[in-house]
Order: sequence, then C-alpha cells, then structure tokens
Amino acid sequence: MGSPGRVTTPRAWEPRSKHCSELGEVAAYVPDLLLSEDLKQESRCVENFHGVLLFADVSGFTALTEKFSQSINLDQGADEVAQTLNRYMGDILEELLAFGGDVLKFAGDAVLVLWRVRQTQLRDTVGLVLQCSQQIQAKHGTRDTDVGLKLRLKIGISAGHMSFLTVGDKQEQRFLIVGQAVGDVWQAQNLASAGDVILSAGCWELCNQSRVKAKCLKGRKAAVKVTGVERMSLSEREDISSKVARARLSSCSPQQPGVLRPAITLAPRRALGKLLRKYLPATVLRKLDDGQPLEYLSELRPVTCLFVKLQFAARVNLTHIFKAIQDSSVLMSEILRPHKGEINKISMFDKGCTFLCVFGLPGQKVPCESVHALESAVKISRACLSRPRKIEAVSVGVTSGTVFCGVVGHRVRHEYTVMGQKVNLAARLMEHYPGVVSCDAATYAASRLPRSYFRELPEAKMKGVVDPGTVYQYLGISEKPVLGTGVPKARSEYSPLLGREKELALFESHLNAYVARKESHILAFEGAIGSGKSHLFSELACLGQAAGHRVVAVELTELNQRQVFSAVHMVLAMAMGLQACKSCSARQLVLQEKLRGLMEESSYCLLNVPFLVKFPLSEQVSKMSGAQRTVELESIFKKVLQKTVEEDVALFFIDNAQYIDPTSWAAMSHVLRDVPIFLVVGFAPGHCGRERLCKAAADIVKLQQTTYVQLEELQPAAVVQKACHDLGVVSVPRDLETFLMQRSYGIPYYCEELLSYLRRHDLLLFQQQRKQEKAEAKWENLFTAQSEVWLGRGFPCRWPLGRAEQRLGVLLALRGAAVPLWREVAVEEKRRSLALS
Repeated sequence: MGSPGRVTTPRAWEPRSKHCSELGEVAAYVPDLLLSEDLKQESRCVENFHGVLLFADVSGFTALTEKFSQSINLDQGADEVAQTLNRYMGDILEELLAFGGDVLKFAGDAVLVLWRVRQTQLRDTVGLVLQCSQQIQAKHGTRDTDVGLKLRLKIGISAGHMSFLTVGDKQEQRFLIVGQAVGDVWQAQNLASAGDVILSAGCWELCNQSRVKAKCLKGRKAAVKVTGVERMSLSEREDISSKVARARLSSCSPQQPGVLRPAITLAPRRALGKLLRKYLPATVLRKLDDGQPLEYLSELRPVTCLFVKLQFAARVNLTHIFKAIQDSSVLMSEILRPHKGEINKISMFDKGCTFLCVFGLPGQKVPCESVHALESAVKISRACLSRPRKIEAVSVGVTSGTVFCGVVGHRVRHEYTVMGQKVNLAARLMEHYPGVVSCDAATYAASRLPRSYFRELPEAKMKGVVDPGTVYQYLGISEKPVLGTGVPKARSEYSPLLGREKELALFESHLNAYVARKESHILAFEGAIGSGKSHLFSELACLGQAAGHRVVAVELTELNQRQVFSAVHMVLAMAMGLQACKSCSARQLVLQEKLRGLMEESSYCLLNVPFLVKFPLSEQVSKMSGAQRTVELESIFKKVLQKTVEEDVALFFIDNAQYIDPTSWAAMSHVLRDVPIFLVVGFAPGHCGRERLCKAAADIVKLQQTTYVQLEELQPAAVVQKACHDLGVVSVPRDLETFLMQRSYGIPYYCEELLSYLRRHDLLLFQQQRKQEKAEAKWENLFTAQSEVWLGRGFPCRWPLGRAEQRLGVLLALRGAAVPLWREVAVEEKRRSLALS
C-alpha cells in the first residue's frame, strides 16, 4: 500500500506477477463484469442488475501532464507522467479491489467502480463502499509530487438499478453502464471538492443512516457530504465482502492467496480470449502480441481528439437508447477507420452518451490529421442525426495538441487511455457549443483549410479552461471551388536547399532537353512529409525563373481531391493570373482578355462555377449535357495551356499531387498527348502505387516521358550543414551530430524541430570562437576561471567568468538516456557581433 508523501519510486508497477496467465494479461484490460457467465456470450448484449457505483476523480493530473509535456525529452516526460499517476492510482485501486470492487472504466484520470449485488444487499454494500472510501481518503486523499504539484482525490457514490450494454461490430466491441445510478454518481462526483465523499440522494436513502454522519448539500432529498462513518467490525466486513465476491467471481478462478484479482489467473480459453480481444485497442493488442512491457505504451504524443455527445429526447425508453447507441457506435467506427481514427472511450451520464475518438495513435498517423478529424466529425454528426432513433442533437468538440497516451491503473486492472489539457478542452467544447462541430485554434490552423469553411464562435466560460483561444465552428468542405488557395510557399533566401544536388542536376538536365526539343516531360518526386519536397519545389521554381522561363506553381490540399476539376481550375487560374483578382468583375475582365480568340463568348458562362464569375447563361450552353460541358472545359484547358507554352517556355509545378482529383487526372492525360509541357509533380509516399491512383494517374506515372524520383534522407554531412546554418554556427560537436542523425533519420523537418526544441528550452549554449582556436574548441579550455551556476532545467554547468562577450553562450546540453551530454559549440562571428550589439 502507498501512503501520502512524495512520489520517488522509479517504477509504478511491480514486475509481472507469477500468478498472471496469458489470458490474464488480456483480462487485465476488462472488468470482471465482462467475465461473468451471463454476459460473456457474444449474443447477449444487454443485462439488468443492481449495484453500488463509486466514481473517484484525481484532480491536478492535467496540470502535471502539461508540465511534463514541456520536457526536453518527451519519452522521459511520458515515463514520469505514467509512473506518477500509476503509483498514485495503483494505491487507490488496491484498496478498491481489496474491498471487492470491480473496476469498470477509466475516464482519463478518474475511475468508475462497481459492487454488483442483489437488491436486498444494497444497504449493507453501501456501508462497505463508504468504509472503503473513508479509508482511501484518509490514506491517499492527497499526494505530493516531485515537481511541486499536488494530486487530490474526490469521490461520488450512488446505488440502484442499472443496465450493462455491449455495442460494436464484428471487429470491435465496447461496453457501457446505463441507468439512473450512473447519472447520480456523475453528479455526486461533480458536487465533491478535493477530499470529499458525496452520496447521491438515492444512495443516502438506501444506506443505514444511523451509522453515517452527513451534511445536506441541497435540501432533504439531495446529495449529502459524508463527514464520518461508523467503522465496521472485521466479521461484518468479511460477511458483506463474501456476498459481493460470489457474484463477481462466478466465472473467474477461485480466490488464491496473494492474488488481488482472480481474473488474472484465468486458464487459457480460446473462445473467451478471442472475445475479450475485441474490447482492446489495436495499439494494445500489438504490444501484447509482441510481448512488450506495459510501460512501452506510455508516451506524450501529438494527436487530434474528437469528443462526440449524443443528446437523447427527454421521454425516450431504454430500448430506443440502446438501439441508438449501437447504431451510432457502428456508424462511427465505419467513418473513423478509413481516416485512421478510433473510439477510445464510450460513456453515458445524465441524458447523453459521449464518445472519445482519437486520431494519430501509434501506427495510425496520417498526413492532414486535423482535416481527417474535422471531416469525420461532420460525417458522424450528419449520420447520427439521420437515423430515427430519438437523438435530438449531436455535439462534437475537436482539439489538436500533445497529450498523454498510455496505460493507466494497476498491474491487475488497467486501460489504455489518453488525457491532458487538449482532451479536457475537447470535452468542454462539446458541452458549451451544443449541436455543432466546434474546434480550437490549433486544429483550425493545422487544417490549412480556407476560412470560409469555418465560422468564429462566441466566447464561452468553460470550467477548468483559462484561455481556450478562438473557437470555430467547422461547416464542412464545400464542393464549390475556392479561389485564392493553392499558392505554394515562397522560397526563403535564409533557408538554402541542402543535400539535393542530384535532384537539382536532374531538373536542369531535363529542362534543357525540353527547351531544345519541346517534347512533353514529367518529373515526379516522391518524398515523405518533412523530407523537404516543398522546399525542393520552391528551389526548382526559382531555377526556372532564373533561366528566364515562366513558372506556374500550385500546392494542393486534401480538399482538392473532393472537388471536380479542382487541380485543372487552379492551374488555369494561376496561368491566367486570376489569383490576384479581388472581385468578380476583375476576374471577368481578365478572362475575356486571356480567352479572346480561344473560345466563343457564348461559352464564357461555362466558367461561372469554377472561377466564381457571372457571365450570362447562353442558350447554347443551357442545352448542353453534363458530359458535353466536361468536354468543352477540357478543350478550354488545352487551348489555354497551348497558348501559354507558345508564348513562352512555361514550367508547371504541382506539389502534393496525390490530391489531384480523378477528373483533373483524366483531363491532364488528354492534354499531355497534344500539348508539349514540362510538368513537375510531387507525391507523398504510398500514393504513387497503382492501387492508390486512378487509371489516368497511373497511366501518366508509367509514361515513357515520366522520370520518377524517390527523395532519400539527407546524408550526415548535409544534416550537419543544415544544423550549422539553422543555429548560425561554424561547427557543431560530434554528440550533436549523432543526436540529430539518430532522432531525425535524415528528415530535414525533424532536424529543424529537434533544434528548435533544444533552443526553446535553453539547452543550446554557445561558445565564442577565438581566432587562435580551431573550429571546435577543446573541453578543457572551459575550466580556467570557473564558477558553478544552474542552467535551463536544473543542469549544472561551469563556464569562464569575465566580460559579457565570454558569457554569450557556452555549452550544449542534450538529455539522452537521462544523462546530460556537455560539449562546446562555436558561434559564427557575425551572429555573435549582432547579439552583443
């Protein structure tokens, strides 16, 4: 058992128990309720029973998570979070399990526990649970941590009739508890302050009031605060506990000495094991199958959280609620799976059912994660409301940021969960902006979607949220084209392209051949996110412009894939200069000038939708079918490109070409046969395979005039060169080189983020280079006149004291394997002079 005090033990869980079986490892993720004889059959999805519920909530953990998420070493920060919470939660759970409680669910840093008994045993069981609660609060009500934050506990208790509901499909199963007692325990916990034990009104009426001292909170029939409980005798406690245990252990192995939870000793049973695995997340199953320790599941990880609430009508029976939850659960899974999202938790309190969905868990990271989450939110909202199942409203909150992902609980009973400030914010958005899909500013910015797809929402005061920032309503991706998007990032004079000499030479070679022969050529680059593909594109565009050629460049996003002819329209708009036009009339004038002689004026109205203009509808176009209009638009595309290449050598760049819509691919394949163009396209990995591209795109990639190049990771020399440039130094130590290569894998973006993180946390310190010194000074030179100081996050360092110039920045600290590495970094003379001035 733990006790109040500082958390100093390095590991939260003892090594795996010798009693734990292979099936027990799986059973540790589910409650005993799922193992009982009357519920473990797949055909049985609803069961009614009586019991006592306890909801214990740890306050202060979100602040702890945020503090550790600022750590320079996220892996170590995640381990600190897991150890601190699980040491505390483990002590609490040991008490609950020892008193016969069945741990149903973990809701982040809270836990819901059940004592399932007959209705006639409720009175005595409430007394048992009260004794357990008082003991927990006395021993573990407050816990200090090593970082100066306190963890505190508050408890709510209810009792009565409830229903156990299993939902899901053939791949995934989830369960929840429904009933008045569930809503009561939630409300009781909400009324509690740190250190309190609150009884619901119904629970207060059931219990033996002569043995309980309580204080009314809101009148005679409302919840009460427990101030004292008459202690049970040992024989009385054992008698009540044995009655509880008989129901709980009906399908488990008999109680064994030294085994806190018999379920972990279950003998291998293939059918039961297969059924239980459906209740476990894919992330957990992979770790279990690989035999990896539970600690490996804990990390501080950037994800996108999506909280969904289904609000039911006031007068709706349980049958309709059960059916609505089942249908909604299946719908959500079908919507989330293609986007690599998954349901992490499902709970029901009061009159609403909530689902916590997460995008970006291990093995599930995808590009444009926030777009996937927002679109999934809209689809979920529409799909759930379309079903006639008494759902009055669907509210969704979406947030993006770093949260704790990992296993929470005790060695014999735990769950994989996500928690942190961003998870809490998603829940608050869901509650305070009902009936809409709302999102935080981080999700809005990360999506890179046009502002017209969002609407700013009014401010709302949210419990536990000091500054939520701007909140937006997501309206959904429109099929209408949006002008003013697709402009690629401009080349930065301060960020030279490094390590891509082969690609630059290849571009110049093919460009020279194109200029000489005027034959179509396609240069396709495939590069991972962060590999510098967009940087390469901007450099190639500059080379083309420097050679006196016209450059037409666009950058696509995922929304373009969902809009007909989107890529074609963007290329046309850029080629004709429509992006710079601020009004409809200005665009019409440009179109009339550029298209004069290329098409009849009666056909101008075909351009109204793609270019947001208002040419009068002609009789000729009004009689055209959809297929005829498509042919005519392709003809316009071809004529504009033909005129463009005839007037000058024009180079076309399409970044993120995996988002070209099928109709644009088809149009491009037709144009390439007749118009000699030089086209440079960029793909993300996995999108160039034949199974992922439409036929027209696959045909283009396989053309003889297509050169396909895979961007490789940067070589060590280029990584060092980049580090020197980004830091403004002339050299870096070998330890930093090794650190960057091991952590960045040669990906430029990762290298930038690592360096940015080191600088942001004051762990990069610079030593000025004296003329007589070599590029990398010797470590011994730092210890001439020295004085110890504390730097950054508690790392001790020494440097020579003297003039201000000598204190400019001295050492580099890297925190790897929990051992700081110290070396010198020489600062570029010009940078040093600017800093001093």
